[in-house]
Amino acid sequence: MDHAVGIVAAAERPIVLAGRGAATPSARAAICRLAERLGAPVATTLRGKSLFSADPGALGVFGTLSTSAALDQIGKSDCVIAFGASLNSWTTDSGALLNGKRVVQCDTDPQAIRRHIDVDAAVLGDAATIADAIIEYLDEAEVPARRFREDWIEKSADLEDYEIPPASTSLVGSIPFRETVRAIDRLIPEDRVVVVDAGRFMFAGYKLLHVPDPHSLVHTCNFGAIGLGMGNAIGAALAAHGRPVFLVCGDGGFMLGGITEFVSAVQNGIDLIVMVLNDSSYGAEHIQFRNRNMDPARTLFRWPDLSALAITLGGEGVTMRVPGDLTTVEKAIVNRTRPLLIEVELDPDDVPIE
Repeated sequence: MDHAVGIVAAAERPIVLAGRGAATPSARAAICRLAERLGAPVATTLRGKSLFSADPGALGVFGTLSTSAALDQIGKSDCVIAFGASLNSWTTDSGALLNGKRVVQCDTDPQAIRRHIDVDAAVLGDAATIADAIIEYLDEAEVPARRFREDWIEKSADLEDYEIPPASTSLVGSIPFRETVRAIDRLIPEDRVVVVDAGRFMFAGYKLLHVPDPHSLVHTCNFGAIGLGMGNAIGAALAAHGRPVFLVCGDGGFMLGGITEFVSAVQNGIDLIVMVLNDSSYGAEHIQFRNRNMDPARTLFRWPDLSALAITLGGEGVTMRVPGDLTTVEKAIVNRTRPLLIEVELDPDDVPIE
């Protein structure tokens, strides 16, 4: 603890990072107190997404899913104090984001300490207890607050969450992926639980989708396999006690695991909204063919009409083919009485992989 406090007190541009392991009300409150006292911005891992959504000093997600502005601020920092975060390769960009920084890792699990990356100091214990103890040490030593937090607040006041690059001119007339995902996300009830299936769309999806708190995000890609989203969504709905569940998946994942379990959602009266991002391909393979200047025909498929299929299976369905269909989608979401499938028809060359 003494070594950790020494590192924190000496930092000029610190960042406080929290993961799912610190996603409790008491831990959040204590971490916010520490960030204020220290003058540090706060950030989260992906699985801690939205823990600090109301905090003006929040950087958002720390790592490969960071905004460009947050990455710039992370690059300027000289110290990271992590609570309940494993510091895996996605969070640290395989260690690159921690280069030149002193790192303090705090966790209740001794197996989590230094599991993925070496750190300068480690403290085993409850996040709230550790954060409050550090504050006491800083007060006793009369360590002044830094300006790094205020610098970020001033810088980020007029920034959007994520900048959306312009679409390729060759795709004029098709539905723009990022704008469409963001628009539909805004139509989903705020108290949603979000489940994200695996696929090349998921990285942009994680950036553009909102959750009310970290425990409302269900991550299904631990095995790198597509098609697990629907089963996870039904389980999440049963655990969420009546809250709507928003499943985002690709067409390939839905065809692999979604159809039969959509029937389960219908039979059990699950409040489920499924957005199928349908680019009529296995996208991870499609992009590999494109990157090698090969014909991607083998990755393309003619699926059935998925919204019509959802209706046939006893649910509700709507298709978005042009931007003007967003009004129809909104009405379907508001008036839904059964599991709803929103099929978004996309150009396979307009689905980002980051």
